[in-house]
Amino acid sequence: MNFFKKPTTIVILIIIIAGAIAGYFYFGRKSAPKYEFTEVERGDITQTVSVTGQVKPAESIDLAFDRSAKISQISVVVGDKVKAGQIIATLDNSEIRAQLTQAQAALQSQQAKLEEMKKGTRPEEIAVMEASVTNAQRSLVDARTNLQNVKNKAEVDIRSAYDGALTAAANSVTVAINSLFVLTDIQVAHFLGYEQESTRLASAKGAAILSLLGASNYDRAAKDAISALSGGTKASIATAQAVTSFENTNKALTDMVDSLTKIKAALDAVSISAALSSTELTNLNVEKGAINTEIITIAAKQQLIEVQKSTNNNAIATAEASITTVQNTLSSAEANLLLKKAGYTSEQIEQQEALVKQARASVMQTEANYDKTILRAPIDGTIKAVEKKRGETVQVNATIISMISSGNFQIEANISETEIDKINTGDEAEVTFDALGPDEKFTGAIAQIDPAETIVSGVVYYKITITFHDDERIKSGMTANLDILTERKENILYLPYYVVKEKNGGKYVQTIDGDKIIEKSIKTGLEGETTIEIVEGLQEGEQVVVEK
Repeated sequence: MNFFKKPTTIVILIIIIAGAIAGYFYFGRKSAPKYEFTEVERGDITQTVSVTGQVKPAESIDLAFDRSAKISQISVVVGDKVKAGQIIATLDNSEIRAQLTQAQAALQSQQAKLEEMKKGTRPEEIAVMEASVTNAQRSLVDARTNLQNVKNKAEVDIRSAYDGALTAAANSVTVAINSLFVLTDIQVAHFLGYEQESTRLASAKGAAILSLLGASNYDRAAKDAISALSGGTKASIATAQAVTSFENTNKALTDMVDSLTKIKAALDAVSISAALSSTELTNLNVEKGAINTEIITIAAKQQLIEVQKSTNNNAIATAEASITTVQNTLSSAEANLLLKKAGYTSEQIEQQEALVKQARASVMQTEANYDKTILRAPIDGTIKAVEKKRGETVQVNATIISMISSGNFQIEANISETEIDKINTGDEAEVTFDALGPDEKFTGAIAQIDPAETIVSGVVYYKITITFHDDERIKSGMTANLDILTERKENILYLPYYVVKEKNGGKYVQTIDGDKIIEKSIKTGLEGETTIEIVEGLQEGEQVVVEK
């Protein structure tokens, strides 16, 4: 015990304790969390507009439509007692009803597609896609077989055309040689001299023999000498017959046309005179006709070959295009099968969810337009006047029906131009009075919205009239505090409004990525008193940074 009474010991203990305390604060502060967070939650949001008004004695309330149309029904007469919400007049809304039906059908279609996507691909769908792939594969085999058949037929047809042309050319050689024999007989009988007519005939005959039989200097040759020749076109045809090819046949046909043309020129070179006998003249004319016929025949065979080539090319191109089409169909079917087996991605589901929201918004907008064609009593009361009849066309904000409240008082308040678009006739309101304290609450409803503006200190306001269930304690002139329920959404995502920031016209929140704060863009919707709806950009349970 004496040890603890020594001064040095006491000093050492004090230093140790002080060091421990300092270390605790230093390291404790260092390990304290850097940020505070709040989570995205799911729940309900109520939008209210708060305003102060004043109690006034009950007056007549004028009711009107905010659109122009023909009145289809007036359901009350002067003196009728009506309840709040009761339909008292209706505009022609057949077109809007049709639009609403269409919008509801579109919403159901998008919702059904979303549910199908979330469930994933059914086995029956996969079976259908597999059958599509199998059918496309079979079609591809058939298309390839068809292409081969088309090519085989094209080969047969073109070869037949060439064979027919070659046969015709061989026959033309015989006809051409016979014409040379007739020409030679006439030459020997009348044109063996060297006068102009004989020389012209001999020159033409020599050119024809050179082309048809390949021999030169045969312009005055006898028939025996001509018969012994085998060159020229005759040789080209023999080569094409021995070595069958399209190239050889094409050459033979071209040579044949040239030879027939030269033989025709030789026959035309014979001078017609009285020296020629009638038999010679007849024979000459017969050979001219025969040569002309052969020229036409060979030209027709050449044309037939070209037509057959074109027909074949078109048939093959069509068959090849069919293969390409079937291959594309097969590729598409295989890709669709893979997609079906893989299921839908989260991005695709999110896109479909957005389409559902869009369709739902369209339904809500159309429902709102439909509701504007129905005039309801905003409060309990008595019909004072009916200004219009069924079938009349009303103008915007023109008084249709006037009524008086069943109560003794009403409340008048001014709503700023920035909030008037949130308020509609019939909206409920919670009412308290300064004279009675905040615990005494009354229920009211918007009975009338004045379409004309009221300027107060340079600011634009619109007067609204609220009816409520009063009692004997309420006096004219009392100050009333109104919380008007303008809209309510259930089961939505929301955050405290103070964590949502704005920049460059968009909204964002701060989240944590590792050790860094990042900005995440979001889309917001309905704003409540302390919360705001999150439409896009965040998921339920996601943490958002709260600035200290």
